[in-house]
Amino acid sequence: MNIEISTESLTNLCITADEYLYLYLLHKEAYDILSTLTLKVEAETLQTKGYLKLGQEISDHTVREPFYSHLESPFSQMWSELLAHFPLKVGSRVLRARDANAKANEKPRIRYEKYLSGNVGKHKEVIKALQTELDMRRGDDSLKFMQQLTTWVNNYTWEKYIGITNEQTDTPSRTTRQL
Repeated sequence: MNIEISTESLTNLCITADEYLYLYLLHKEAYDILSTLTLKVEAETLQTKGYLKLGQEISDHTVREPFYSHLESPFSQMWSELLAHFPLKVGSRVLRARDANAKANEKPRIRYEKYLSGNVGKHKEVIKALQTELDMRRGDDSLKFMQQLTTWVNNYTWEKYIGITNEQTDTPSRTTRQL
């Protein structure tokens, strides 16, 4: 793994190269690599600066937004947010790859980036529509029919759910009779 550390980032964040590497590896969940390194890190100081939330174990530590916002481009942050909301799988059906940079996510990522064109407002609208779709599908137990990420992005499926409120998603239950 190659990690580039900008001295400008170190200056802006007011941290050492060891602290940067520590936070970076925590953010990437590379605990195996982290355990092999000898780094001089004051975790409590990083928590005080707002870059880290300490947990019981190292795997419970959480890297906070003030640090990882320096790592990713604005689109990368939006893509990560979309993947955080989009289900990984339903039942035994896998809907997307776990890794945001996986080859399977490349086509939908490119398509989504082209759609957004850097517009944060569009992204927020998509996330809100995705939440509405998920709420509706959970309500009527149709989550198992959720499209895979590639199909969902290629078909602009979120457009069906834009402007729908929770009040509009409440549909009366269907009455069936036995003959």
